[in-house]
Amino acid sequence: MTPDAPAPVLFEGCFGWLHPAAGRRGVVLCAPYGGEALATHRAWRHFAEGLAAAGLPVLRFDYPGTGDSIGQEGDPARLDAWLGGVRSAAAHLRAVTGVEEVALVGLRLGALLAAAAAREVGADALALLAPFPSGRAFLQELRAVALLAERPAGAPSAVGPEGIDSAGFRLTPETAEALRGLDLARMAEAPARRVLILDRPEGRAGALAERFRTLGAVVEEAPFPDHTRLITSVQHAFLDCSAFKRVTAWLAQDMASTGSDRAVKAPAPRLRLARAVERPLRFGPGAGLFGILCEPVAAAERPAVLLLNSGATPHSGTGRMSVRLARRLGARGIASLRMDLGGLGDSASKPGRRDGLIYCRDMVEDAQAGLDALAAAGHDTAVAVGLCAGAAVALHVALADPRVVGLALVNPGRFVLGDGVTQEEAIGSAVKPTTAYLPRLTEPAVWRAILRQDRKAARVVCGLSERAARRLRIGAGRLRAGLTGRGYARDDVLHAFQALADRGVLTLMAHSEGDVTLGELEAQAGADGGRLRRMGGLWMERLAGADHSLMERGARERFADLLDDLLDRIGTGAADALRGKDPGPPEGTGALRVNHATGNSPA
Repeated sequence: MTPDAPAPVLFEGCFGWLHPAAGRRGVVLCAPYGGEALATHRAWRHFAEGLAAAGLPVLRFDYPGTGDSIGQEGDPARLDAWLGGVRSAAAHLRAVTGVEEVALVGLRLGALLAAAAAREVGADALALLAPFPSGRAFLQELRAVALLAERPAGAPSAVGPEGIDSAGFRLTPETAEALRGLDLARMAEAPARRVLILDRPEGRAGALAERFRTLGAVVEEAPFPDHTRLITSVQHAFLDCSAFKRVTAWLAQDMASTGSDRAVKAPAPRLRLARAVERPLRFGPGAGLFGILCEPVAAAERPAVLLLNSGATPHSGTGRMSVRLARRLGARGIASLRMDLGGLGDSASKPGRRDGLIYCRDMVEDAQAGLDALAAAGHDTAVAVGLCAGAAVALHVALADPRVVGLALVNPGRFVLGDGVTQEEAIGSAVKPTTAYLPRLTEPAVWRAILRQDRKAARVVCGLSERAARRLRIGAGRLRAGLTGRGYARDDVLHAFQALADRGVLTLMAHSEGDVTLGELEAQAGADGGRLRRMGGLWMERLAGADHSLMERGARERFADLLDDLLDRIGTGAADALRGKDPGPPEGTGALRVNHATGNSPA
């Protein structure tokens, strides 16, 4: 790791990254909330790198109960904890770099928190990006977004007595009530001497700027043209954001330099949980990959778990799913590594490839580097877990590396890796099972759309045609292989799973009920995955009331239980194998769970 590389840090239970630089003015980045924090994670990282390159030491961090920090979203006094996190971040930045000035930069809810904490922090400058002027304004928008979001059949309401559920995150009634009391327009003193406000076109920060001027602050205003693209998709992590450049130039004005980076060398941080210890790892070629190793205080006889990115989401996972799984596993005595593949999250960019791509074949090597990191920590075998594109990487690393003894695949959108696609391209090319379209072929409007080559209709027709052609090609390969012993198609998924079963790898494949990825399953194995369900060493589940990314709390808990079953099955199987016994099929009542011995659904 080069001297000026960002370093993982830990302070007051908060996990963060310190980006060293030589300036006397430091910056604390206050991230947005929930799904917006996931969508902007990579861009926020690039922003920090740009600030550091301009000479500004930077600390970006996860609020308590978010990301890799200690705590949970349902803990009491979240608003106080978040504001305390901002204060602790500023104190830590001063302590380890010796900066003489601290500026706060916040995005969306992070801007509201930064402004609320600025005076107590002693901030010399404050940059607010698309700020909410009050907690009420934030809650109004969050509630509207949650209610408008498409939810799976049977899922509870997004807004209820337990709080507001949005993008897999829950804001409790207590936290909402605390936020209602936060109103920047009622501040009696200016939050900082200098304030920069970059607002979205439909924003309401103009009145806020006037209020701060009345209180004596020097306020500059500018538009935030990249706002919508930035916060709506993980794919825009590579975005060349003009607003970030504007903030960097503003903060770097009249800044003195010490002539050398001001970061202090410190041992790798360790986050101590009740029954496990977490530590960040840099590994792989050039130490360019990043992950969090979670190891139990008391280890059980189970393989470790390798948690891969869900699509292009960073290693914490949608709705913090990977963090929750890792800490649950740690409490059960099972080690895990939640990692970012190349070009995602906090891992380095891949040479010659833009950030944010998924389904990349070179990600298999990244996942194998994750297995190497686990082995270096004393964990020789692992179960690979992946959702969406992560499931495809998990499958292929299992095929490539015998250290993988189990697989948990959730809603695999594709089974084949290539040069990579964006998340939007993967979603746009997905085609549901044939049965989802057949009833609509009796509707005249559907045929009119096909005949006039409507874009959506044409995509579906093309997808179904390609699916039929692929099945014929793969079938021919199987026939050829049956006659000659070789010649399977490279993308013959049944052959791949059979090879894993022959090696003794146990596989769980879970799909959300009605998920679009069932179309890919049909293309590979027949309606409802029939051929796979008849295969030994693999069982399948349907998750009712679940969306594609398992944002629903109940679906995440159901999958966590299934993962427990898989790990117990593998652990029992390994012990029984030493005694020459067959451990038998897994227990349970899943809708499509199959008997490993016979391939039949249990009675």
